[in-house]
Formats: sequence, C-alpha cells, structure tokens
Amino acid sequence: MAIDQTSYNVPFRAPALPYPPKEYNAQDFEEFNKVLRIYFNQLDNALRNATYNQQAEAATWFIS
Repeated sequence: MAIDQTSYNVPFRAPALPYPPKEYNAQDFEEFNKVLRIYFNQLDNALRNATYNQQAEAATWFIS
C-alpha cells in the first residue's frame, strides 16, 4: 500500500465552530456563516495557489 508523502503546506486549520444557541438568533447565525466563509475562502485560496505553483514548476521544467 502506497503512503501519501505529499507536503500540502496549508498555513491554517479548520476553525472551532461556535456552539448553537438554544433558540434561533439571526446574529448568531450570521456569526456562524462568517466563520465558515473565512475558512472556505482560505481553503479556496490555498488550493488555487497550489495549482499555480504546480503549473509554474511544470512550465519551468518544460522550458529548461
């Protein structure tokens, strides 16, 4: 069985999500969405940067 030794170099972790309130509160719901929005933006940016780095390395290898 192959072992994945890929280094992902992700400088952040999944956030600790706030506990839900006993009753619905729009402000608490908005805070929850804000935490998720920040996390998914970081994840999206990390994936985009990793893709750009791989493309740049492939182009450098091809040209040299």
